[in-house]
Amino acid sequence: MDSFFAHTGLSTTTGHGDWQLLREHLEQVAQLARDHMAAARPGDAPLSDAAYAAGLLHDLGKYRPEFQSYLHSLPVPRELTYHKQAGAAKASSAGNGPVAFAIAGHHGGIPDRADLADLIKGPSGQPVAAAVWTKAAKDCPSLLKLSLASPPLPNKLTADVLTRLLFSCLVDADWTDTCAHDDKVHGRAPLPEPPTLDAVAWRRHVLAYIVERAKDCKEPYIAGIRNEVLKACLAAAEQKPGLFSLTVPTGGGKTLSGLAFALKHAELYGLRRVIYVAPYLSILDQNAAVVRKALGVERDDPAVFEHHSLAEPPGDEDMNETARAAAARRAENWDAPVVLTTNVQFFESLLSNKPGRCRKLHNIARSVILLDECQTLPPEFVAPTCSILGQVADILGSTIVLCTATQPAFDHADMPERLRDVTEIAPPGLDLFARLRRVRVEWPKRDDAPLTWQQVAERMREKTAALCVVNSKRAARELFAVLKDKGNAFHLSTSMCPAHRMAKLDEVRRRLKSGEPCFLVSTQLIEAGVDVDFPIVLRELAPLEAIIQAAGRCNREGLLNGVDGSPGGRVVVFRSAAAVAEPKKYYPPDRWYQAGRSVLETTFLNAGREPRIDAVEDMREYFERLYRTGSLDGKQIQPAPER
Repeated sequence: MDSFFAHTGLSTTTGHGDWQLLREHLEQVAQLARDHMAAARPGDAPLSDAAYAAGLLHDLGKYRPEFQSYLHSLPVPRELTYHKQAGAAKASSAGNGPVAFAIAGHHGGIPDRADLADLIKGPSGQPVAAAVWTKAAKDCPSLLKLSLASPPLPNKLTADVLTRLLFSCLVDADWTDTCAHDDKVHGRAPLPEPPTLDAVAWRRHVLAYIVERAKDCKEPYIAGIRNEVLKACLAAAEQKPGLFSLTVPTGGGKTLSGLAFALKHAELYGLRRVIYVAPYLSILDQNAAVVRKALGVERDDPAVFEHHSLAEPPGDEDMNETARAAAARRAENWDAPVVLTTNVQFFESLLSNKPGRCRKLHNIARSVILLDECQTLPPEFVAPTCSILGQVADILGSTIVLCTATQPAFDHADMPERLRDVTEIAPPGLDLFARLRRVRVEWPKRDDAPLTWQQVAERMREKTAALCVVNSKRAARELFAVLKDKGNAFHLSTSMCPAHRMAKLDEVRRRLKSGEPCFLVSTQLIEAGVDVDFPIVLRELAPLEAIIQAAGRCNREGLLNGVDGSPGGRVVVFRSAAAVAEPKKYYPPDRWYQAGRSVLETTFLNAGREPRIDAVEDMREYFERLYRTGSLDGKQIQPAPER
C-alpha cells in the first residue's frame, strides 16, 4: 500500500484525491496542539513539545494494515481497527505518562492508570506500535525527530492539571483538523476565525454604560457607593494575576464593576478572554443581557457566547450550516472572547475526563474568571473546588475573582486545599456593609410559635407588595394556593422552564415599578443575583447565607431608608408550621442545607445571639462552624496523599 490515510472522502476512484493522508493529519494536529499549548502556557517548551508529540502519535495505530483496509471498505474485525493504543504505548515506553494518557483518552476519555496499562499491553498497544513504527517513520519523518521527554511534574495535582491541559490541546487540534477535512470534502466554507478580546474598546463601552445606568439610580448615595466599588475594581486590576475576592453587598454594583476589572486586567496582562460563571440559569439569563448591553453587542454576536444546558446556537433557526457549526465549536472549545456559563459547565470542563467536556480547558487558561455568587458552591465539594481553582490560577495563569455578598471561608485553616493569598478588591475602608445597610431583620425567638401558610399570607398582605421565600416546591405551591384567591399573586420555582420564569419576573418587576399590588412566592432560586426589589421579604428559616441573599431582594435601592439613613426594608424570618410538623416533606434533603440551618440555630438564635447580616465576622464564624460539620471532599475527589 503506497499511501496511508487518516480519513476518507467522497472519491472511490484510484488516487483517492479527496482523502486525507495520515502524515498530513498527524503533522497538522501536532502543530495545532503545540500552538494551543504555547498560547495556554507561553514559554513552556517541554509542554509544547509534549503537545506536539501527542499530535504526531495520537493516530499511530492507523498505520496498521487492518485500519487501512477498513477505510477501503474491506471486511475487518472491529478490534483490529483500534488505533489510539499504539501511540499511547509508544509514549509510555519513553516514560511520558501525560502524553500516553492524552492519546489514550482522545477517543472515549482519559482512562485511569490500570485501564491505561491494559490498553498499552493489549493486542492493539505495544505489538502494533512495534509493528508499524518503521513504515510510519518512513511515511512521516517527523516521527524520527520526536522529543518524548516528560514535562516536569512536581506533584500529583500538578500532573493531573497538566495532563488534562495536554489532553485538551490534543482533542481540540484533532477535532479541528478532522472537521476542516470534512468541510473541504463537502464543499463547505471554512469556519470563521473566532473574534479576539477587544479589552480596551469594551472597557470604554462598559464604563460609559455604567455612567448611563447611574443616572437611573434614584438614590445618589447608592450611585456614589457603586462608583467607589468601580474605582476599587479598576485600581485592583493593576495587580498581577492570581486570586481575588470581591465582597460587596447586594445592590453594590459588583457585576458591572467586576466586568470592568476583568477587561482592564486582561488588557494589562495579556489575558485572552473573560469567563463569567453563575450558579443558576436565573442569574445567567438576567446577567447575560446586562453584559451584552454593557459591551454593546447583539444577541447573535459571536464575541459573547452563552453556554449552559438550555442554550441554543444564536441566530435564526435557518441560519447557514457554517454559522451553526461555528456556534457548536464555541460550545465545545470556548474560543469566544467572552463566555457566560454555569458552575456545572465550568467545573465539568476542569474536572471531567471526557473529550467533549475537556476540549475547552486550554482556552480557560490565561483568562479572567468571574465566579459569581460563589457561596452557592456545595460544601461537600469545597476542598476539590478550592484545589482546582488554585491550580487554574497557579498553573493555567488565570485570574479568578470570587464575587459574593456572603464570602465563604475558602481559606479555612482546617482545609489543606484552602485558597491562599486571596486579594480582596473592596478595601475595608469603604465600609460597604454598614453604608449599604437597607434592611432590619426580625429573627424568630426560640419559643415563637411557627406560622401557618394563612398567617404568612396575612403578613404579606399587610403591604402593597411582598416576597416570601420558602425551602421547598411543596411549600411554595401551598402558600401560593392561599394567596392566589385574592389575585395579584405570583409563583416561581425550578419546576418552571426558564422562559416562563423570566416572563413572570418581568411582570413582577413591572408591577413593582408601577406600584401595583404584587405578592411573590418563590423557592431559593430568587435569592442569588435576581434583581427584584420588595419593601418586605419573609424568609422561612434556612442557612444564614440564604437569609442574607433573600434580604438582598428587599429595599435594594434604599428608597425606604429614613432621612437619617436608617434601614427601611423589613425582613421577617419565620419557622413554618408545616415544616415543624413534617420536616421531611418540607425541608430539602441536602444534609448541608440542614447543617446550615442547624448552625444558625445552635450558634446564634438558641444562644440568644442575632446574627448581624452586615458583619463579615459573623458570616466567617458561621462558615467555619458549618465546614466543620462534614467532609469538604464528600465524594473523595482529591488524591489521598493530597487531601
